Amino acid sequence: MRIEVNAYFRAYPFTGSGQHIQHLLEALRGGYPDVTITDRMPPERYRRGMGKLWWEQIRWPAAARGANALLHVPYLAPPLVAPSVVTVHDTIRFVMPAYEATPLQRVYGALIRLGLKRVKLAIAVSEWTGNQLTEVLSVPHAHVRVIHNGVADHLTPVADNSDKHVHQRYGLPRRYGLYLGGFDVRKNIQMLLRAWPQIWKATGTPLVVAGRQPRPRPPIFVDWFRRHHGAPWLHLVGQVREADKAALYRSAAVFVFPSRHEGFGLDPLEAMACGVPVVASDVTAIPEVLGDAAVLVPHDDVSRWCSAVADVLARPTVAVSLTALGLERAAMFTWERAAEATMAVYREVSS
Repeated sequence: MRIEVNAYFRAYPFTGSGQHIQHLLEALRGGYPDVTITDRMPPERYRRGMGKLWWEQIRWPAAARGANALLHVPYLAPPLVAPSVVTVHDTIRFVMPAYEATPLQRVYGALIRLGLKRVKLAIAVSEWTGNQLTEVLSVPHAHVRVIHNGVADHLTPVADNSDKHVHQRYGLPRRYGLYLGGFDVRKNIQMLLRAWPQIWKATGTPLVVAGRQPRPRPPIFVDWFRRHHGAPWLHLVGQVREADKAALYRSAAVFVFPSRHEGFGLDPLEAMACGVPVVASDVTAIPEVLGDAAVLVPHDDVSRWCSAVADVLARPTVAVSLTALGLERAAMFTWERAAEATMAVYREVSS
């Protein structure tokens, strides 16, 4: 069997889609050495704007079809010119208007809808996303397969010699709550910034915010932190190296994830794998992924967030219980399982 993969997101390894393709390809190649997998990453000129569209719709399909292989697009960009398997991480652009605000974004969305009509099978990373594919994008339920993401093997609760150096590198406080992830509007950072002064007052625990800083592209990206620079309860550490993530997670007293919309929700699951209690929103795919191993709170209820986070920080028995439940939950999600299920999809469409 030959598989051709659109590896566009290998150019962006810090994104969720970049992490997905890296770990999935590693698991597929490690578990199925008899399968030939070619992943093609676009050159720099095909990574933005019309160049990205040309790569997805013309350049990559042409190169892949020449190899007489099954085409797999591991993100929502199905080509019009060739049948493929597509992995769908979320349907955010179709349910939150800010994500299709420009004419080019609307054209791109229309091409996605058309391309989905040619897809052989669609892989959804959660039941929630699978249902959204049917309800929002009219993909027949019979054409959807749900395959959960996995947790990388290096994300464990066991500290190593590098943890102390990571603490020093990022100037981390002794005890902290952690948010690590994106900064676009759906991530709901503003709710955390409204809640944390009260959490700080009640517990004395600062908030560490990690991730690439906001880009000047309203209405999707906003500088949420402009009014809070210098606040004693807020530490902005910027983008974190992948090798440092485990230490950053496992040194945290609590991980907070107030997102309004997730197709899966990998960040809180990673925190659980590192032995960190999690407080997260109770919307979209988050409850499906985290189950009863996290404290789930309405995404827009500042008062509930204050009390939930303060409870975890102030009551060691609560934190210990959540840690144990989180480790058990995270162990259910592996890239080996994802690779096995993905191979089953490949075989199904090739038969």
